[in-house]
Amino acid sequence: MLPAVVAFFSLFFLLSCGFGRVPQPGNDLQVEAIPIELGLENAGRNPLGRLTFLSGFELKSADSRFGGLSGLALSPDGKTLHAVSDRGYWLSAMIRHDPEGRLATVGPWQIGLLLTPDGTPVTGWLRDAEALTRERDGSLIVSFEQVHRLWRYPPPPAAFRSRPQTLPVPADLEKAPNNGGLEAVAALPDGRLLMIAEEYKNTDGSLKGWLIDRDQFAPISYLVSDGFRPADLAALANGDVLVLESRFSWFGGWAARVQRVSRESLRPEARLQGEEISRLESPLIIDNLEGIAVREDPETGTFLYLISDNNYSQFQRTLLLQFRLEKDRGN
Repeated sequence: MLPAVVAFFSLFFLLSCGFGRVPQPGNDLQVEAIPIELGLENAGRNPLGRLTFLSGFELKSADSRFGGLSGLALSPDGKTLHAVSDRGYWLSAMIRHDPEGRLATVGPWQIGLLLTPDGTPVTGWLRDAEALTRERDGSLIVSFEQVHRLWRYPPPPAAFRSRPQTLPVPADLEKAPNNGGLEAVAALPDGRLLMIAEEYKNTDGSLKGWLIDRDQFAPISYLVSDGFRPADLAALANGDVLVLESRFSWFGGWAARVQRVSRESLRPEARLQGEEISRLESPLIIDNLEGIAVREDPETGTFLYLISDNNYSQFQRTLLLQFRLEKDRGN
């Protein structure tokens, strides 16, 4: 979540998250998936750059546990969606695509609290899950703010019902702002992890990041501009990385862009600067987009999935958006 809007939405805390339905026993979660359009008819010529909008849903639930989704991952077969929330919940949903790869249905859903390495549910400052990424063996890595750390969960279906393994992180990560740490994490095809902090800066104003190879930490920096901050990462099969960046302003509302970082630039001490492939902003219908996942199909193409964090506020929405990255324009 962008630090600039934390105080604003906390004013509505009691209104937005205190009156949901009492959670039912078990892990079943009732979520309504309402098809939406993006408002492209009002946005002029080629508003999405190299992306093509395919499908969109507003996700609604009367269950007070639902919301705050900040990390997203898909199963390799594209049949299951996994997410984590900044209150420590994991969520999973069955999803279905049509023959052209368009997202058609979302649900049923399950939900539960993430477990700690001790096997107990997360509580207090341990709850703030911000990113989710899938490793080559199917394991799921969750990054957390407040108490900055990485936990690795085993591959589904055991995944979040199991105790995680604590992964080593750079020693200076403890100096990151409480709400500005590991917002963006991706498992790369070569086995390394790429991490970029949301607000932890170098002296030149760039953001701190690291390439992690087992217990070796190579620093990198990430260059930001125009008020955007990294919200999430997703690695492509060729080693390139897509960076979802988010921005909020009182006059322009929410905006997001997708940057592409080449695999050749992912080396120690690198100063990373992405190439913008798409920007989503008013008059398009978006919200606080904080999660990105990629699915690559040799027959139907490369698909991007974006999800928004509603901050558990009744004044925001949880949106799930699907796009295709056009092969003839930068792939």
